[in-house]
Amino acid sequence: MVLVLGAGLAGLSAAHHLGGDGVLVAERESAVGGLCRSIREAGFTFDYTGHLLHLRDDALRTWVKELLPGGWTDLHRSAWIHSHDVLTPYPFQANIADLPVEVKLACLQGFIETLRHPERRGVPVPDAELVDPSLPFLKVVPPVAAGEPSFKDWILDTFGPGFSDAFFEPYNRKMWRRDLSEVTGDWVSWSIPRPELGDVLRGAITRSEKAFGYNPDFLYPTAGGIDHLPRALAATLPRGVVRTGMTVASLDAGSRRVTLVPTATFDAASAAERGGTGAAALPGAETHDAPAILTSLPLTALARFTTDLPEGLRDAVGELSSVSIRAVNLGVRGPAFHPDAQWVYVPEADAPFHRVGLPAALTPAMAPDGHHALVAEISFTPSDDPGPTAHLEQTVEALTKRGFLADPADIVHTRIVDIEHAYVVFDRQRREVLPALLRWYLDRGVVPMGRYGTWDYLAMQDSLIHGREAAAWATARVS
Repeated sequence: MVLVLGAGLAGLSAAHHLGGDGVLVAERESAVGGLCRSIREAGFTFDYTGHLLHLRDDALRTWVKELLPGGWTDLHRSAWIHSHDVLTPYPFQANIADLPVEVKLACLQGFIETLRHPERRGVPVPDAELVDPSLPFLKVVPPVAAGEPSFKDWILDTFGPGFSDAFFEPYNRKMWRRDLSEVTGDWVSWSIPRPELGDVLRGAITRSEKAFGYNPDFLYPTAGGIDHLPRALAATLPRGVVRTGMTVASLDAGSRRVTLVPTATFDAASAAERGGTGAAALPGAETHDAPAILTSLPLTALARFTTDLPEGLRDAVGELSSVSIRAVNLGVRGPAFHPDAQWVYVPEADAPFHRVGLPAALTPAMAPDGHHALVAEISFTPSDDPGPTAHLEQTVEALTKRGFLADPADIVHTRIVDIEHAYVVFDRQRREVLPALLRWYLDRGVVPMGRYGTWDYLAMQDSLIHGREAAAWATARVS
């Protein structure tokens, strides 16, 4: 039996591609989906922040369409940036026409200056290396080399100080909650568009109609709620394959032995009982041996539950960093402030949030008639968290100041959701720890996958692909 830990997109995709037979999926929560879940309250639907399905893999697109036949809406991106008191289309670097003249000049002069130094412009980091040739998705980047540019260096070398000061530096400082010289640049190649000079000049004169980036088009469930995708995936599996409400209490990677405990029991137990071999004595505990284990659990959690992990690696895992997201979900009476905006980036320092989503722009099913929703995403760490109440007050004030919210009295519903490991931090420690840690697990037949299993910055498509490729690896191993 192949054991799959976590019923998010990667885990469900793996189970599906394994054929559903001879597989057990254990999920801590009471519902499948991981962070690809939705909340339905007072007529509103709120996802666990923005989840949009960008599909570049043709086979994957065909499969996903078949999972929800007729249930998808094809959408074109309508993303914006609120900066210097104006809304400009995404991406900022190709759409500065409406900004103050002084800001535009600084951006253009800095960008043109970067072209005089092609040897520095957008200096790449080393290529990623496969951990195992039979697992195409499992890649690591070698440790940071002397002279390798940081993310801050990459911004300046690619766009110049004008664009950096106007958008990239303040936005990403809010997002990553640290000095950008501490962030590495090995995640930027697919996520940040780099327009040519002609695109930048055109965008300084008029609004660009050109599509940039990896996500100009995407799918979203017409009925509202991204959880339709994992639920449809789970429905393809035989009854009993997915066990919700079961928590991983311990893993002996060498023998591929896992102890599962009912989540309620596990949460109620003391820390000493929850960890290690003592977990097997908890009420309702189950022990499973497997020839292969596929896991999308956060890598930091997996390491904590692994009883035979060497102390050196266990200590190193403590160096892995992430930022949390607090989603302030608001149900609002009346029309949205923009006729078709789906989300807005906000680099300004006086707003706690870095992004605001408008879910009803994806499908009207996300809000009752005569209403809309606003979702403010706030990045935070334990050391700089003022708490949900303070963030709510700051959010309402900042939304009202920008005209995103006409009147706080129009708020008819509020729901705050915290996501602990929302974005992994790309830094020197990650580059040093990840290669040895992933190889250690893989050598023992345990395959980390998905966004948090591989401690990576992934789109939904990537997690589905991880599951597909991990299933192929497991099939070859157990056959």
